[in-house]
Amino acid sequence: MNIQESAYNWCRTRRSARSLAIGIATLAVTATTIAEPLLAQQRMSTRSQQRKKGPSSRAALYSVVGAAAGGAMAMGYYFISERGDRAGGCRPFNCAMPFLVVSGALSGLFMAKEVDAQRRVDTPRTGDNFTFAFAEAGTLGSLIAMDVRDSLIAVVSDSGAQLFSAAATPKALRRRAAGLSSLRQVVIVPATQTMVLGTGTALWEASLGAGPATRIGDGPIDALASSSDGVMSAVGQRVRLRRGSGAAQRVDSVQLGGAISALAYDETSHHWWVALDTSLVQITADEQGLHVGKTLGVPSTARSITTNGRWIAAALGDAGVIAWRREALGDASPTPIRVSQEPRFAYDLAFFNDELFVAGGVDGLIRLSLSPSPRVIGSSRQFPFATTVKSQGGFVWVGDISRRTIARVTP
Repeated sequence: MNIQESAYNWCRTRRSARSLAIGIATLAVTATTIAEPLLAQQRMSTRSQQRKKGPSSRAALYSVVGAAAGGAMAMGYYFISERGDRAGGCRPFNCAMPFLVVSGALSGLFMAKEVDAQRRVDTPRTGDNFTFAFAEAGTLGSLIAMDVRDSLIAVVSDSGAQLFSAAATPKALRRRAAGLSSLRQVVIVPATQTMVLGTGTALWEASLGAGPATRIGDGPIDALASSSDGVMSAVGQRVRLRRGSGAAQRVDSVQLGGAISALAYDETSHHWWVALDTSLVQITADEQGLHVGKTLGVPSTARSITTNGRWIAAALGDAGVIAWRREALGDASPTPIRVSQEPRFAYDLAFFNDELFVAGGVDGLIRLSLSPSPRVIGSSRQFPFATTVKSQGGFVWVGDISRRTIARVTP
């Protein structure tokens, strides 16, 4: 009887040990699986904060966790398997344990290296990391250009033109100019309640409400900008300004000395700015036509121009951002300021009060201060590939080609 009871107790203990081992092994596998995403979701820090922690401490922690998980799985293997199934009577301390512990430690080390690499990519090179409140709406395709006026947003993507409401939550209203291809730019003209679209072959105008688009200019449109009642377009080295409507409409043009890459209307001075290969040129429009004014040198071709009451600024792609104080424009050679730390590539920019927001592609949305000295305040990686940014109505509007959205950002 004692022998039977002992055998029964041994079997029950054996089954309990197996159940415990299965639980430990399952827990170890689960911990190994979820450790990386949980740790990767920690709030991103600046480079100086990263140096305080150091990648070596993370590698050590991950390696210890991996080794512990491997050891637990070795014990689970030993208790679950039958002795006859183990080659040579393998025990956890002479075969399974060393193999799984070393494998777990190496897996943890590789995870740590991957997390460190991802953090280096996601961490701003300078400044703080911001998280903004925003609302967004999806576009038909990858966004190419955007304009915001009052309560409307006009967007062109590789799938056509759309209108959105510039409300607290942006909402798609309707498609416009269906059938146009090779769309490049779009602007809204409030005085005529129209949207003007630049394509690879012509300039088109369409009502904000309904009706077909009308061809109003020929040639591939390289840049486009609008004021409250006029539209300036660029084809090659020539700019053309179209003002008014109906019988009062007039069109003026001027030939410049280089290819044109960007246009902007200056609401403060009521002049136009034109970006050439190595300069920004001021254009004045009056009853006699267009006149070339002040010229500002730039080290690289500008992709976008923006202004406010104190500054004129331009996005220079991989050359960063350049800006001039408006009060210095009267000097013979006004001295610009440069910001090149962030982003690595400046696609577009817009002033919000006296701060400058830059669409930095993979670097997200960058926030800059130009006064009293230029500096990077920080950036937000909430927008994986930001290429367009506008400021209107106390908000910043961001176009993201990765998410295929436009976002209303509250700074």
